[in-house]
Amino acid sequence: MKKLVTISVFFLLLSMSGMSQSTLPNGNFNDWYFAFHPTHAGGGFYEPGGGFFKTLNILDTILTPSGLTCYRTDTVHTGTYAAKLITKQIDAFVFVILIPGVVGTLSINWATLNATLGVPYTYSTRASSFQGWYQSYPVKGDSSGALVLLSKWNSAAHKRDTIGYKRLVFQGTVTDYTYFDTPIDYIDQVTMPDSITLLLFSSSGFNTLKMAASVGQVGSQALFDDITLTDVTGFQHLLMPEINVKVYPNPARSTLTVELEKPVKNGQFMVYSLDGKKLDVAPLSQFRNQVSVKSLLPGTYYYKVSDGKSILNTGSFIVKK
Repeated sequence: MKKLVTISVFFLLLSMSGMSQSTLPNGNFNDWYFAFHPTHAGGGFYEPGGGFFKTLNILDTILTPSGLTCYRTDTVHTGTYAAKLITKQIDAFVFVILIPGVVGTLSINWATLNATLGVPYTYSTRASSFQGWYQSYPVKGDSSGALVLLSKWNSAAHKRDTIGYKRLVFQGTVTDYTYFDTPIDYIDQVTMPDSITLLLFSSSGFNTLKMAASVGQVGSQALFDDITLTDVTGFQHLLMPEINVKVYPNPARSTLTVELEKPVKNGQFMVYSLDGKKLDVAPLSQFRNQVSVKSLLPGTYYYKVSDGKSILNTGSFIVKK
């Protein structure tokens, strides 16, 4: 990974089973939203919610579109939806480029038609294993795959150092959801990473450095569900808030005022304890909203402000009685 994309990393309170496993943001792919694009034949398309997993579907809005490469599907391992990836060919002006279906921590660099990879790694512990469920339907000897890369910026050398890495290749047709669980190989046994790249492919020949150099077979498909990392704990805070939020008084006794920079449709104020348990959800229907904290014991709490699709702001407050 050459460059860390400036994607906002949202605040996520991880649900923990003991200390062994924590689900990635929308790793179960149950959350999708309709992304409106006036140049798209259907007026838009479905994208994974939560802000962590991205797709290359925006390429379907250019003048000679290839078709979508990531879909929501009701063929699931658990829950309501999963991610379905299909390898396509895109005719981009004078270029003909193979685009493996991919979902993960990436975005499009329009100048080069390459994928920019990675989001900040803000967990307080290092991930041990990479897990999930998949189906695979390759064409002409193709294969699907998955990748996780943990890195840290080396300011002295002006480059990224790989801390840990694992790339998986799934050979052959797999018609039932099949579990993968593989330890992450750490090159550096001490350093904490500051970035994570996680990608799921319908063709494992996806080139992470130069998208136009990817190889695979048009029509290869893969489905993914319930993607996780193990032994990651801690709170993730939004680095670039979508809106400004004022929360006061802080400390609060019985009522907290939540003041928004602008109206938020379907706004929610979600309160969490320090161990990641969701305690309350209050609607945010006005610029200035009153949230009761009477039921909370004295202490520190975290919050996130959401519009039901993505996280807009995060922070903390204190209750003192």
